[in-house]
Amino acid sequence: MTDYIVLLFGDTEAWWDTPEEEKKATYDVHGRFTEELVRRGHTIIGGAELPRASEARSLAPHADSVTDGPWAETSEQLGGYYEVSTDDLDDLMDVCRILSATGDAVEVRRKLSGEEGTS
Repeated sequence: MTDYIVLLFGDTEAWWDTPEEEKKATYDVHGRFTEELVRRGHTIIGGAELPRASEARSLAPHADSVTDGPWAETSEQLGGYYEVSTDDLDDLMDVCRILSATGDAVEVRRKLSGEEGTS
């Protein structure tokens, strides 16, 4: 099995101002996504919804000081992630279409093993 990180990008500031009924509908989509992952034999290892990007603290490359807010100045920020273990990346990507239908961008990256991440 290979572990992947499913990254979710969207307008994190707008999300926090979304009416509760719209948030519930989005959470229901995430529920369908996780149910479909399990049904197709993928294993959810972890994941989290992240707070507003404006709550981030950042360090620029070679910076001496910490600044408030996200590093990238864009309207789309990392809003959450799933960690999924699977032998079928193509099928994982197919299931991720459920999430992209919410209007968020989805990026999937292979998680490096401990040996790969060190040199």
